[in-house]
Amino acid sequence: MNASIPQSQRSPASWLSAGVWLAVFASPTAYFLLLLAASELHVPKLPATVVWSLLFVIPVVALLVCESIAWSRSRTLGAKISWMALTLFVMLSQFGIILVILRAIFVTRIGYVQ
Repeated sequence: MNASIPQSQRSPASWLSAGVWLAVFASPTAYFLLLLAASELHVPKLPATVVWSLLFVIPVVALLVCESIAWSRSRTLGAKISWMALTLFVMLSQFGIILVILRAIFVTRIGYVQ
């Protein structure tokens, strides 16, 4: 009997690219959480221009890296477009949630004392 054992069609490189995609995808949230932790622990301040520029640069770079990985790893054009659209939607919603949390923090800290 010559039964073949089914093997995964994915190579280790595809698992590595999925890990890189996930790490890059989570990097804006990780940066934001690190900023909040540094603020609570009273870590010496970085220049505000560096903090604010990184807050907007990191999501853009993460989006470009995630989109390039989604484009290079998919085989068909439909799959490429679907993965890129999904990545764009989820990254934009992640960035939107970060901005909503920032707004809530600003309103709380700057709000009038009643």
